[in-house]
Amino acid sequence: MKPGGIKYKWLFLWYIMVCLSGLYEVQLHFNKRNLFQEYQVIASETERLEMEWRELQLNYSEFTSGQQIGSVAQEKAKMNLPDSRKINLLKKDEIN
Repeated sequence: MKPGGIKYKWLFLWYIMVCLSGLYEVQLHFNKRNLFQEYQVIASETERLEMEWRELQLNYSEFTSGQQIGSVAQEKAKMNLPDSRKINLLKKDEIN
């Protein structure tokens, strides 16, 4: 066996290793890009859910404060406050 043949085998081995590491680097970059796109989708979904949660909290606070109940009563049940001049207050121990 010639001594020069051994050098070419090592060079060929190093060439193969460099090519494989290059392909691995390209694959890593591709995976990184896909994961970043997935992260962006998840981040936008999280932001949308946070906005929806804030709206639900606002609606709940309106409903529990009584404002929403009054507006629903006026719109759907056609309920209105009576005229204050027509309201008679009765005391417990008073006789008519």
